[in-house]
Amino acid sequence: MKKILFGLLIGALAACSNQKDVILQTASHAVIQFSKDTVRVREKDWTNVRGTGNGNVTLYLTDPGHQLNMRTDSMPSPVHLLYRGTEIKSGESMLVMDSVQLYCVADLPGLYEIDLYLTDRLGRGETKKLFVRCVPNTTASPSFFWRDLGSEQMQSWNYVFDASNTNKPDGTISEYHYSINGQEISTNQPVMYWTFHAKGDHKIGLYVVDDLGNKSVTLYQTLTIL
Repeated sequence: MKKILFGLLIGALAACSNQKDVILQTASHAVIQFSKDTVRVREKDWTNVRGTGNGNVTLYLTDPGHQLNMRTDSMPSPVHLLYRGTEIKSGESMLVMDSVQLYCVADLPGLYEIDLYLTDRLGRGETKKLFVRCVPNTTASPSFFWRDLGSEQMQSWNYVFDASNTNKPDGTISEYHYSINGQEISTNQPVMYWTFHAKGDHKIGLYVVDDLGNKSVTLYQTLTIL
């Protein structure tokens, strides 16, 4: 009797093993696909300040309807991967389904590789590399012009200065620093108004500071009031 029961147990185990093998062979494999294989970002751009979407990448997972585990190992130290504003730490797993949008940040210029591992419900794994190309932050090029607003009082000449043509293609300008005859005027707006009280030549300077705190060169021009 014991031999019969033992035989039945061995048979059941073998059947389960065969069934598992069949499931593993016939079930569709989870596959990772990227919306772009190389993500191009500007250094230290944590907020995608210009709204270009350059740092965004979408992962498409071909095992819909089932939760999958995704993790990254050996993340390059200058690179950060964010999901819904939260950084994914190296070696940390997260549950994903269908598609996931991530945001890449890099602290230093260079080309980096991120290995993404996807594990399906049957424990099978899929690996794919994501490349991150980080370019240096460019220095802004200051530019400004002025317009005569006329004179309302004796010995008063009103002018408006406009620096909205300052060139900063990969970021934003956070500060405008004018100097008028050596007097410093700082503002976070490109337009500034000023009243002169003397004719002659007036030395006007401008430098700007971008969203990463980098300072431009100073541009000088001479305004002449006749």
